[in-house]
Amino acid sequence: MNCTVRCRNLISGLAEKSTTVRFEGKKVSKSNKKTNDERFIANYGSSPLVCSMIYEDLQRTRVPAARVSSKANLKVRFFLMAMHFLKCYPTERQREATFQYCPSWSRRKIWFWINRIAALQSEKIFWPKDNFGNDIWAITVDGVHCWIQEPTHQEFSKDTSYFSHKYNHAGLCYELGISIGSNRLVWMNGPFPAGKSDLKFFKEDGLKAMLIAKKKMCIADGGYAGSDHIHHCSTPNIHDSRPVRRFKARALKRHEKFNGLIKNFHSVDCRFRHSIGKFKSVFEAICVICPYQIETDKPLYHVLVEDVLLEDEVEEWLTSNKVAGRLGCEQD
Repeated sequence: MNCTVRCRNLISGLAEKSTTVRFEGKKVSKSNKKTNDERFIANYGSSPLVCSMIYEDLQRTRVPAARVSSKANLKVRFFLMAMHFLKCYPTERQREATFQYCPSWSRRKIWFWINRIAALQSEKIFWPKDNFGNDIWAITVDGVHCWIQEPTHQEFSKDTSYFSHKYNHAGLCYELGISIGSNRLVWMNGPFPAGKSDLKFFKEDGLKAMLIAKKKMCIADGGYAGSDHIHHCSTPNIHDSRPVRRFKARALKRHEKFNGLIKNFHSVDCRFRHSIGKFKSVFEAICVICPYQIETDKPLYHVLVEDVLLEDEVEEWLTSNKVAGRLGCEQD
């Protein structure tokens, strides 16, 4: 039996038995596979298939920082413990009650696996070699804010550079870019203090320079509007034709759907209790997991210009017919 089948059978078996989420045998046997899978996802954030794919890639990857080669660390329960931490973000005492492991010992195992999942980003998150072909609008861009504990300041009680207008608390922000032509995350930059605007990230921290060098453009929301970069970042505006306006709206809504996949993990959807360095590992690990979900059971919808134009033509035809009908009634 090859590694792929063995990994999937192992994790799928745990999902069916619900041994890792502490359900009794009778309750499991009375439930169907869909219900047991839902219980698994509620505790680990991803389906058994996604977990098995990540578990397998960690053993096959050529990235030294991500590869898990020691047999002592190849216990699937420790891997699932890390996935449970990302999804539910329990305290150490809560985790001890669930997994029956010493908090200090399980803590090392959790961060071992999280750091290795995050290191897979070089294989899952990258700018395509073909530079998006002939497409000019290459990606959609948006900033994602996450709530953190208030950082200390040398002089004042609060550091205003971390203030997030989305949470009204201290926060960190990541800049994400999603390919318009495919279901892929291709740009990730951060973390930055949330008090810095998305536009400043774009102009000062590498993405604008990347787009200029690659001769591409991105689509972003109104927070990125500005006359000094209109040839590199396109935002919704009154001069857009109706098809273009609908195209941009679909693309940005699709990006928000990806942000929703990230916020499905409680570790970045509530106040993060650990250090900024550990937040970086957690957020980037989640951004590695989400592409696996998109590839399997949570695909993003495609943003096709043909569909937008067709819908627009149909609406215009209906509108014109309604107007013609009204004029005919008035003449009668």
